[in-house]
Amino acid sequence: MTEAAGPGDDLATRGAEAVRRATDLVPAVAVIAGSGLSGALSSVASVAELAYADLPGFPEPTVPGHTGTLIVGTLAGVPLVVFLGRIHYYEGHPMDLVTLPVRLAAALGARTLVLTAAAGGLDPGLEPGTLVVGSDHLNFLGVNPLRGWRDADGRPSFAGLAGLYPEGLAVPAMEAAVAAGIPAARGVYAALPGPTYETPAEVDFLRRAGADVVGMSVVPEACAAAALGLRCLGLYCVTNKVGAPVSHHEVEHVASAFAPALGRVLERVLPTIGDGHE
Repeated sequence: MTEAAGPGDDLATRGAEAVRRATDLVPAVAVIAGSGLSGALSSVASVAELAYADLPGFPEPTVPGHTGTLIVGTLAGVPLVVFLGRIHYYEGHPMDLVTLPVRLAAALGARTLVLTAAAGGLDPGLEPGTLVVGSDHLNFLGVNPLRGWRDADGRPSFAGLAGLYPEGLAVPAMEAAVAAGIPAARGVYAALPGPTYETPAEVDFLRRAGADVVGMSVVPEACAAAALGLRCLGLYCVTNKVGAPVSHHEVEHVASAFAPALGRVLERVLPTIGDGHE
């Protein structure tokens, strides 16, 4: 695939120009912070910060726990770009905008994408506060995020997803979690469009389909990463046990409490994956 792949707008190019006017630091890694997880990036040594309002095409976040700030800096010595504010499909945005942070990250030079997210547990063995390192995903959004995308030659972006979550990223993340004393497991993320939470029948269906956690994001960004040649590391905080009552307030509360632990994992794993090679 090629970095020229995309939906045909120039928002990523213009966004990269805006960032480069603020700093010439080239990020090796991009991190998207999920609901309540911004605290995991509190140790980033910032060299530039831009509000989403100052980036072409970026909408103002409407979801609590998403501040809408781009940070360029370093963490554990690794140059990175951080998106504190996810753009969600359920907010009413088209997929072209949902994938815009990934497109901007690629335009800035990032080669690895870390997708963090708050997620509901589907596996009965997953307790709140567990880190799930992504092994694969299931797309139940009802739309393919690359619909309408074209590669540089004008052809559709037939991105292969088989190796999207490489062991070369996932294994070091698991090792980092163990070293930090954080409960962790590998798992498959299922994406639903939201904003409603799952019915008991849907939970049963997802479990039978092979999902371990469920959420309303990640997959659009992962598919865009595949089209742009970026590797993905999925780091998901389990915020509620399967069958338990759930609300966004509780999701954000559990994720915020977990954020420092996720930060310790990132500080340990970034130096091992930040060079763009497995």
